[in-house]
Amino acid sequence: MEEDYVKEREGMSGEEERERSPNRSILETFTEGDSGDLQALPTTGVSITGAVATSTDGDSSSENGEFPSLNSNLDENRSNEEEEVVSTMLSEVLSEERAASMSGETIEEESFGEADSPIDDMDMFLSQRKQYFILSKAGKPIYSMHGTDELISGYMGIIQTIISYFDDENDKSKRLRSFKAGKALFIISIEDPLILIAIDKLGQSESQLRAQLNMLYAQILSTLTKSQISKVFEGRYNFDLRQLLGGTEKFLNAMTREMDQGSPSILLGALECLRLRKRIRDKINNVLIDCRTSNLLYGMIVADARLVSVIRPRRHSLHPPDLYLVFSMLFNTTVFKDGEEHWVPICLPNFNSSGFLYAYIHFFAPETALVLISPDKNAFFELQEAKVNILNEMKEKQLIDPIQQSIKKGRFKCMDIPAPLIRHFLYKSKQNVQFVMPSFEPHFYEKHSKQRLLYLYHQLHGIAHTRQQYAGGNLKIFHSVRQNLTALAWLTPSFEIYCVTGAPTTKDAISQTVRQVVSWIKQQEERLFVIGGAVF
Repeated sequence: MEEDYVKEREGMSGEEERERSPNRSILETFTEGDSGDLQALPTTGVSITGAVATSTDGDSSSENGEFPSLNSNLDENRSNEEEEVVSTMLSEVLSEERAASMSGETIEEESFGEADSPIDDMDMFLSQRKQYFILSKAGKPIYSMHGTDELISGYMGIIQTIISYFDDENDKSKRLRSFKAGKALFIISIEDPLILIAIDKLGQSESQLRAQLNMLYAQILSTLTKSQISKVFEGRYNFDLRQLLGGTEKFLNAMTREMDQGSPSILLGALECLRLRKRIRDKINNVLIDCRTSNLLYGMIVADARLVSVIRPRRHSLHPPDLYLVFSMLFNTTVFKDGEEHWVPICLPNFNSSGFLYAYIHFFAPETALVLISPDKNAFFELQEAKVNILNEMKEKQLIDPIQQSIKKGRFKCMDIPAPLIRHFLYKSKQNVQFVMPSFEPHFYEKHSKQRLLYLYHQLHGIAHTRQQYAGGNLKIFHSVRQNLTALAWLTPSFEIYCVTGAPTTKDAISQTVRQVVSWIKQQEERLFVIGGAVF
């Protein structure tokens, strides 16, 4: 039992909207069928013949060359009447808040002669393309991605009032899950006694935003276990949870920043691995196994936020969301990169949301960390000794240099693959719950173009999965052609791939090229992925 490995911790430690592509849609097609093979899709007319459905009109939302919006509808259980209530309540209260704010700004400007910085702050706050709120059910602010306490408190109160209007303790299915206000989609996740809210103007799907909220909730649980949160709110409905989360806001900021930038790992629910030869990875696995101690639960080496090696008990797996929490903590902040040894209590929610494990963390080379996890809070010196033995063996067997060389070399480039048309792709191995992608160079090296590409992947992923759901799980291909690129999603039981080319490309050509990419990945599978890891 997992609980055998976990000991309860004693005590608690203290815009602009994304620019839409101006290009006009030329073709938008998708294929349904029992086979996962890429097919030559028809290019004209509207027809449904056998397993192929093709449309040159597409959805009305794609007439302007944009991916169709997936978020225009409320939850299936939400009636039109309820939607009207939400919109009316939100618009009335927001207009009152805005009017009051503007009035206050005018007085302040006249009284003190200051520039209209409060107006700028308000405009900046309202113009953000993404926003995340975490609050208690009493409406107490816990976290906001943007805005000061003065700015956010009123808005959190508004949203909490709207949520409370639909709250039904006897029937949780009637709770408000999502609504739209103008171009903004609001997604609500209630994890008693917390409320998490995502606000999006980028056109991301509800399932994508809900997955992001799940990661934020997991980040909270990694610091305070579920049982601890429930305990502190018992009899203290207005408790300010920030008192117990002090100093951990940097980790929430790092995660929301990753989400805002379009993290492929969170999008796909998968981890990325460092590319290494299989014999090198096997040797590293053997070193970790040979040097493990009796109180070691998990051991791993992580480089540049990519998994190098992991060992685990035969009866216990490591869940990708839990590993992502560890990776984000290590590489999206500078807290642990000082070369020192760190002993950190951490809850891995998918392992056990009610108890703590203890992580020994040491960066032994640039961007390379050894992480040893134990259920015993007194195992520091034991794991410290294991670290010394592991690093001595790795140096003796010359296993550190290959890791550093792989980091320095960076990800492979699309030109290294026999797939000349592809400029970039994301490939997810469903069996390994890992993904691989090439370097963003040379086509998407600039920050702006990289972010537009990642937003495009979110649109492609959202459309493909939503249409697959409505197609009864039979949708395999989604294909979209624009004036300056072609995008394709291919979903199969064993993998998913999302890719873009540099110019409008025929279906036959991109189908052949994508097959070449998949074939190359399967040939390189043991270098690109950690297959199973080492068990003991």
